[in-house]
Amino acid sequence: MNTVVAGVDVGGTSIKSFLVDSAGHVTDAVHLDTRPGNVVEQACHVARTIVDKWPEVAGIGVITPGVVDEEAGVIKYASNLELKNVNLAQRMQEACLRPVRLGHDGRAAGLAEGLLGAGQGAPTFIMVPIGTGISAAICHGNRPWAGDAFSAGEVGHTPVIPNGETCTCGQRGCTEVYASAKAIARRFTQKTGKEATARTVEDLLGIDPIADEVWDTATYALALCFAHLTFALDPTRFVVGGGLSNAGETLLEPVRRHLRDLMAWRTPPEIVTARLGAEAGKWGAAILGAQAANRQMWNDWKINDGYRAMC
Repeated sequence: MNTVVAGVDVGGTSIKSFLVDSAGHVTDAVHLDTRPGNVVEQACHVARTIVDKWPEVAGIGVITPGVVDEEAGVIKYASNLELKNVNLAQRMQEACLRPVRLGHDGRAAGLAEGLLGAGQGAPTFIMVPIGTGISAAICHGNRPWAGDAFSAGEVGHTPVIPNGETCTCGQRGCTEVYASAKAIARRFTQKTGKEATARTVEDLLGIDPIADEVWDTATYALALCFAHLTFALDPTRFVVGGGLSNAGETLLEPVRRHLRDLMAWRTPPEIVTARLGAEAGKWGAAILGAQAANRQMWNDWKINDGYRAMC
């Protein structure tokens, strides 16, 4: 029997949904532009539309940013969605009459990498998506840990450079100020007066000494963050995702080198690139949909060129 589940990704700018069948084939479903102040109603509308068009859907997984209590199905606080203490899972379930499971978008990405991607085989791993910001999904036995206040993984705001540059959070020297894709571009532009992206800086490595300096500082800051996480949590593996992970070994090799230099008495954990890339959150939502339906169907999703089959 071909079981079908749905995933819904509720973001600050759009709500995207998709279907996944037993073989791991993906079909896009309903997409809407997010309207703050009306997010719950929009998410419920998407859930109803999915079930009306595809009544065979057995469960729905929904992911959001913010402070999320997965077990209760409650968004405790999501500033860019203008939501506070909302039981989104229950509201959507009432709207579509299907089981719904809520997850945090970053932790869902970690869940997907653990079950389907680069976290497989590691008893413990930390997935670190690096894009505009930096976060982490701390995973033990393929179970992301939310923390006491559902805020575990805010590693982008771990201070790593004493009296460093000011972060938007109000602290100084945060990892995100130096090592995010946005920070790499900003710091290069500030030093040269030339508009840039992180990819621009990457392309100038070995050519422009300022690009080399900015990149080295970024990888050192990231290694400092990883060192703190290693000594505190002792993970088997770091899985680096997000847009900056597209740099591959150009990013990972200097991070490994700096991390080795920071550790005098132990071997650092391995550092690898995320396997599911930008699709990790999508697959995490699909896994939550399967869990809502009480089906472990992700075991049958097939690999296609390093990613899951998509059509």
